[in-house]
Amino acid sequence: MTAIDGAATKATTSVPTRLPSLTALRIIAASLVFIGHGLIFPMFRDSNVNEVYGIVAHNAGSVGVAFFFVLSGFVLTWSARSSDSTGAFFRRRFFKIFPNHVVVYLGVLALMLIAGLPVMLGPTLASLPLIQGFLPDPNYHLFAVNGVTWSLSVELLFYALFPVLLPLVNRIRPQRLWLSAGLFTAGAMLLPVIARAALPDGPLTPMSTTLTWTEQWFVYFFPPARLFEFLVGMVMARILLSGRWIGLRTVWPVLLLVAVYVATIPLNLMDGYQSALLIPMSLLITAAAASDVKGRPSLLNNRPMVWLGEISYAFFLVHVHVLFLLHAAVNGQLGVRAAYQPYQFGTFTGIAFLVGVYLVCVLVSWALYALVEKPAMRRWAYGRRVPDSVVPR
Repeated sequence: MTAIDGAATKATTSVPTRLPSLTALRIIAASLVFIGHGLIFPMFRDSNVNEVYGIVAHNAGSVGVAFFFVLSGFVLTWSARSSDSTGAFFRRRFFKIFPNHVVVYLGVLALMLIAGLPVMLGPTLASLPLIQGFLPDPNYHLFAVNGVTWSLSVELLFYALFPVLLPLVNRIRPQRLWLSAGLFTAGAMLLPVIARAALPDGPLTPMSTTLTWTEQWFVYFFPPARLFEFLVGMVMARILLSGRWIGLRTVWPVLLLVAVYVATIPLNLMDGYQSALLIPMSLLITAAAASDVKGRPSLLNNRPMVWLGEISYAFFLVHVHVLFLLHAAVNGQLGVRAAYQPYQFGTFTGIAFLVGVYLVCVLVSWALYALVEKPAMRRWAYGRRVPDSVVPR
């Protein structure tokens, strides 16, 4: 295959390639992951406050990660052009992902050595090329250098398959696109049923009250299982490109997403139930993109939100380590990979601490984006130096 299939090119010649609202949505998804990781240690002295925070936020990270996967399918499909070769596509994706990842990986590894933490060879080696998501042994997830990068294993599979999947998705007849989105959503919802029926029994994982580790790995961490979310995003992009969008304004998917999130609070979405939010997430992404196409100003496509979206990948990579380091520093410790004695705050002090950590994460992410990600993309992603204005956000 010499070029990314461009069956949608004709439909996109009169619409913008960049969708600033979708860039802004990235920081919202990354912020949900941050909120979820705030639960790793009980932050508050008041057990009732910890309980309320846990009830409200325990599914936030799962929603944020799933949102990224749907968004990836949408954006890659939207921006695909017939003039783009497969090699050029892979090159851009490599230099988008790996420079930031390697810098953070080496930084965390150095901190682990300074702190005297054990370094497990297998997980350490597997997490550098980002293959840990394919491995069912829990050690490859629990002892990866940067634990959040399991999701990059999933993204790499998406990128590897995209040149194959795009021609197939482009062949779906426009009148069958909504049906296809529904079928892919149904496929995602069936994964927990398949896992329980087909995988062997065993002890429950600490992260679940209903699934064994192997079952949870299959429905949540195993990259091929997350393809349904990516495919839903691809199909929704085709729906907008083909003029089949139903014209929802962004507010309605937001309200639906909040309602479904509240309704699913009793569930552990890491048990494969993140698919329950696929419908509102995909509607929100498409509605936001449609708003950009129409040139409507919004709370999402203003410059500050777009800038935060630009640094969101760096934010995702560093946030949990900044949280650990600052939380441990309160007690005069070096906090690496949660290996420290946590301090507990009063209610308002704890909230202020989390807000402060978030702001520090933004500053660190800005530095990583400006000093590593953006220069790497400008210098190597296109095979030649390009102006800053050409580097995709």
